[in-house]
Amino acid sequence: MSVTPEMRELATEYLVEMMIEGRAEQQGVSPRELFGEFRRSRTMEALFDEGTGLWMNGPDYLSDEWDIELYGTWHAASR
Repeated sequence: MSVTPEMRELATEYLVEMMIEGRAEQQGVSPRELFGEFRRSRTMEALFDEGTGLWMNGPDYLSDEWDIELYGTWHAASR
């Protein structure tokens, strides 16, 4: 079965939702506030670039990628 653009988009949106909800809960901030920060990130841009394949990973992987962008390394505060 091949992945359609619609399937990839749904998977990507769900992945972002899961990652944002997890980080927001752990950091004690609102998901809306955190999403506002994430949507301006290079990680978000890479996520929607089909060539990166980032959308095929899980929410923890995505969170780690964002940590690397923000802090230069994985950051325990996002867990």
